Amino acid sequence: MDLDRTPSEISFAMAEEARALNHRTLNPKVFEAPSDIAYTADGITALIQRLPQALQQLQAGLETLHADERIRLADRPPHQVTQNDIDRAVFNALCALHDAEHTLATVEERLRSAGRVLGNLGAPWPEDDGED
Repeated sequence: MDLDRTPSEISFAMAEEARALNHRTLNPKVFEAPSDIAYTADGITALIQRLPQALQQLQAGLETLHADERIRLADRPPHQVTQNDIDRAVFNALCALHDAEHTLATVEERLRSAGRVLGNLGAPWPEDDGED
């Protein structure tokens, strides 16, 4: 685990890995057996399980920056921005991050449901050679 990178570098690396997975699986024949799909789904589920903590930590970071008065609105000059404008923007961002965090619980639930079925799927039995 390389923790010498910035949080944004790590998040973009996650996104790039998802992109690589998307490209690698464009051809459905890349999956040789149902277990390949099950293991891939397990990895995606693990990612989804870890994202709520990341979102909580983004919220904490934003709250800390806000409390330290280290936020400005970039779309207007400072003389056109009130503290109420900043407070409202931070509140809206925190609400959206919170909603995203809780929406991931539904995604995780659905992936676990699929995983239970996928884990029970196997490749066909080998051809019967006449021996029992």
